[in-house]
Amino acid sequence: MSVDAPLEIVGRGHQGLRRAADLAKSGTPVVYREPGLRAGGRLITESFLTPFRFNLGPALVHRRLAGAVPVIEPDLLVAVAAWRLGRDARPLSAAETVAATLDASEVDDPETRAVLTALALLLGIDPDAPWSGAGIVQGAADLADLVLVGGGNGSIPAAWIDEIVAAGGTVIEGLSPWQPEPPLEGSLGTCRLFVGVRGAGPSLDAFATAYGFSDESSLLEGLSELRHGRVGSPLGFVLSNAHLDSTPTTGAITSFVWQGPVPSRDGAFSRYAYIEDVLAAVGVDERDVIFRLLWLPAETREILGGTPSYLDS
Repeated sequence: MSVDAPLEIVGRGHQGLRRAADLAKSGTPVVYREPGLRAGGRLITESFLTPFRFNLGPALVHRRLAGAVPVIEPDLLVAVAAWRLGRDARPLSAAETVAATLDASEVDDPETRAVLTALALLLGIDPDAPWSGAGIVQGAADLADLVLVGGGNGSIPAAWIDEIVAAGGTVIEGLSPWQPEPPLEGSLGTCRLFVGVRGAGPSLDAFATAYGFSDESSLLEGLSELRHGRVGSPLGFVLSNAHLDSTPTTGAITSFVWQGPVPSRDGAFSRYAYIEDVLAAVGVDERDVIFRLLWLPAETREILGGTPSYLDS
């Protein structure tokens, strides 16, 4: 009796893995081969052999991507100075840039302009990039569906792998030897500083609390300076990591993630000076730091552009 050869799917991040899971559940013999060390694209949660856990890619995901994995809905997504952005969808009319979109949508009050421009940056959108307006329209429409994964974003590909194996399929990770990454294209990229501390860490007013800017104008000016390679006071967000902390109630040790735009070119600034500046900006004493690790754009592989990051996590 002949046996059909399994369908092979190689890589393609979380999209390839999800397709393999869907095919396996439909009865198709599947072998999923992941060239990298772990399947799931940017949906990876890592401890770095510490008491802490961090999402290595964008923390916010769209609800539909999480599927049946438990999610958390932050009440407030972004805080800029005294202004807050909640979860209510904001209908906007797209224009070329974020500022032009806000103009076209007749968004005049400084509060809303500040938090929506900050939202764009949080979602990996360069507010001045061509057609970034379409990106913020998408992000503002999806506010109610932007969620955190309770067990970390790595729970999503782990669930798909379980489904593939349970249906009789096979998953093979670490298929290819290490290859150097190609140079990045784009002037600004996203960096993440993963930090574990003794005590409570920075005080947060929302899931993402802004530092280094207080309104739309100061944010755009700061980004302009970075595009010219001038890295001064850190500009970005402290992201709450409480949903991944093992001791959130006692506060004996806590963690947070700094996410900010920086020049994407290697060697554009001092990694160590930047870490020190971020810790000082958010009010963390270096003596309380247990763990810190900075990923620059060369490691995150995230370039600011016109598309929300959660669409290609």
